[in-house]
Amino acid sequence: MKQLWVVILFFSFFVAQGQKQPAIDSLYKPDAHYLEDQIYFGISYIILKDLPAGMKQNGFSNAIKLGFIRDIPINERRNFGFGVGLGLAWQDFYQNLRISVDEQTGAIQYTLLTDGEYTSNAFHFSQIDIPLEIRFRGSTPEKYKFWRVYGGLTISYVYGTSADYITNQVNVSYKDLSIIEPWQFNLHLSAGYGTWNISFSYGLSNLIKNDFQLNGEAFNTKSMDFGFIYYFL
Repeated sequence: MKQLWVVILFFSFFVAQGQKQPAIDSLYKPDAHYLEDQIYFGISYIILKDLPAGMKQNGFSNAIKLGFIRDIPINERRNFGFGVGLGLAWQDFYQNLRISVDEQTGAIQYTLLTDGEYTSNAFHFSQIDIPLEIRFRGSTPEKYKFWRVYGGLTISYVYGTSADYITNQVNVSYKDLSIIEPWQFNLHLSAGYGTWNISFSYGLSNLIKNDFQLNGEAFNTKSMDFGFIYYFL
């Protein structure tokens, strides 16, 4: 995951620098059919909500996303339209619910941990995102910087899951957790001026399947996140 950060930030720097080069600007010709903001990279902080009694969040839960959105302007000015995309996202949820798998039966087991009982405890998602957007912006063919407001629905399929439990003596990890709800739906909004924009996402789906309960209480745990999104091209 650290390597991914380095590659993306390195590439972002050179894209931004390339846009400022006079030699490129002098060759640029306005395009009446231009498209905007089709490659994105986002980072955000995750907040877990509707936790069952005894479960609590700790550590820096975070999400990283990268993808492509097809820009579909529908008016002559090309400042209003839609977007349909495809991307990847990685989410890390740090909390005190230890998830493990019985080696003999394969059954999911989970227990609540107390402070000082562990160094790190988290479950992780790898997912495919399909963002659907309505797009408003102040762009023209000549402007690199402009205001924008993009919002819509992200449909996600969680294709990979894992849970880590780390203490001073133990470091264990379990993969392919059946407890996790694979289909996720989130409302999202991004707004700002220039390449870096503020982003917000609000989860509509439970992270854990309704079949599972903690001390007789169903998991209605959802997530929302706040962060930044950077548009490359």
